[in-house]
Amino acid sequence: MGVAVAALLCAACSSGSTAQSPPKTTAVKSPPKTTAVKSPPTKTHLGLVLPKTTVASKRHTLPALKVAGSTLRLSSDKRLVMRGVVVYAVPFYETRGAPDPELAAVTRAAGGDPRAMFARVKALGFNTVKIPVSTEVYANDPYAPGGAEGYLARLQAIVDAATSQGLFVDLSWWDALAERHSVITEYSKQFPMMKAVAATFANNPDVVYEPLVEPNGITLEQWLVTSERMLEYWRGTIGYRGIIIADTRNWSWSFNPSYVRALIQYDGALLGRPELLIANNRFPNGNPCFCETERAVWDSLVGQYIGKFPLVGTQYGISDGVGKVELKWGRDFAAYLKSYAIPSGFNGALAFVWNWVGPNTMTVALTGKLTAWGRAVVHSLASRSRT
Repeated sequence: MGVAVAALLCAACSSGSTAQSPPKTTAVKSPPKTTAVKSPPTKTHLGLVLPKTTVASKRHTLPALKVAGSTLRLSSDKRLVMRGVVVYAVPFYETRGAPDPELAAVTRAAGGDPRAMFARVKALGFNTVKIPVSTEVYANDPYAPGGAEGYLARLQAIVDAATSQGLFVDLSWWDALAERHSVITEYSKQFPMMKAVAATFANNPDVVYEPLVEPNGITLEQWLVTSERMLEYWRGTIGYRGIIIADTRNWSWSFNPSYVRALIQYDGALLGRPELLIANNRFPNGNPCFCETERAVWDSLVGQYIGKFPLVGTQYGISDGVGKVELKWGRDFAAYLKSYAIPSGFNGALAFVWNWVGPNTMTVALTGKLTAWGRAVVHSLASRSRT
């Protein structure tokens, strides 16, 4: 549970930006050895041999997604704006390693009747849910039966419930948040689970993946190399050719156009064309409103790149443990997203968090009644459109 709590407290920790030199080009390793497949393999511009695609598609209800330039689109080429919420649908039972009965009750309720919950999310006008997953829990869940296979079965039931209600799903790994600097050596520990999860949803292109949520405590160069190795695994070993959401460093607050462009180009070299969205997270961080200096800082760090890069907001809330709970900031920021960012090319926003026990929760524990933050998100970010 430490990861989830760290997300709540640290998601919006910002840091100042300084001028950076352009990223160094990282060397591409020799093509990996591959086993023979019945259909001819696809070779990429970098020489990697991709296994048979895992985006086949028999069990899906929504159009496939793609990235075209800086824009997220449906297979029909119609623009899609992700409007959604973070949902802790896989139960969490502990806070900082100690049992947390209140949190367990809230998250267990979400996983117990996910179809009804997702039907309500869809009815409110959302089209996407972000579902956090954890390698630590996958490897050793002391509260639920079945080990890794049981975890995958529960996750499949949850994802199927979401997609059956017409919701796209972002499966996100939160390990990097807690690993901090050690992510540069520990990221590969997530590979076995990622491969198993990708295989579980191989026929469901309504699912996209966010492998490194909120990396922090690393340099730009370390971020780029780690992100490239992650892309190599998903593209070259797993064979996944769908959309990946890449978080930038400093809890996904920072944005360096040279390094982000290098990562997008790298994904394009692996696939032939990039299928990468770049995540942004934001919390008030002690600011009472999204105005004046706060707005100017945002425009300098992120806003100026809207429409130029494939940006999407994957976590926005009203409290990050710095200062007070700032509902006005949240309302201001949601209104800004609605009236300016999204019309200017921002690819959507996912609010933190649908079901929780802290100030960011959009619903009252167990009753499901919308909080003031929940009502603000619905008012500004939900849409009654089909997708």
